[in-house]
Amino acid sequence: MYTKQNGMSILNLSNYLTVLSNTPDYGQLFIKARHLAEVQKHLLDIIPSQFKNRCTAGQHTADGLLVIYVDNGASATRLRNFAPSIQQKMNKTGIKVEDIRFRIQPQLHSQESEDTHEIKRLLSQTAVEHLDRLSCSLPAESPLQSSLKALLANNHHE
Repeated sequence: MYTKQNGMSILNLSNYLTVLSNTPDYGQLFIKARHLAEVQKHLLDIIPSQFKNRCTAGQHTADGLLVIYVDNGASATRLRNFAPSIQQKMNKTGIKVEDIRFRIQPQLHSQESEDTHEIKRLLSQTAVEHLDRLSCSLPAESPLQSSLKALLANNHHE
């Protein structure tokens, strides 16, 4: 797929990253990134499903230290109970894990998890009236008018 965004196509970006990964200055960085992606893949295959959107592999060292970033303390505490199983299963996949440490990283994932509730803020009636008047004064079907109409349509008072 050839998609342009910010002047650089995905294909060009991919080619650039491939070339960059073969340079001496960045080669080690890309090796570490690929390794960490492999560790993350195995971690997600191993952990219980309720933690898949709550944690990520943050570091894995050659001596077997695995650092797992978790979005909150409660999840870290519950996930810590699975540490022996994670360690055993990671070792079976060929990824040496001697020690697992958990670190709290709030807002780890930008996408909402299943149990995250959206907070909806409503505009005041006065704001709605002013924005509606502004919308009516704009040229028909202008981008700003379309945006204001969408904003007002999503702002339902109960």
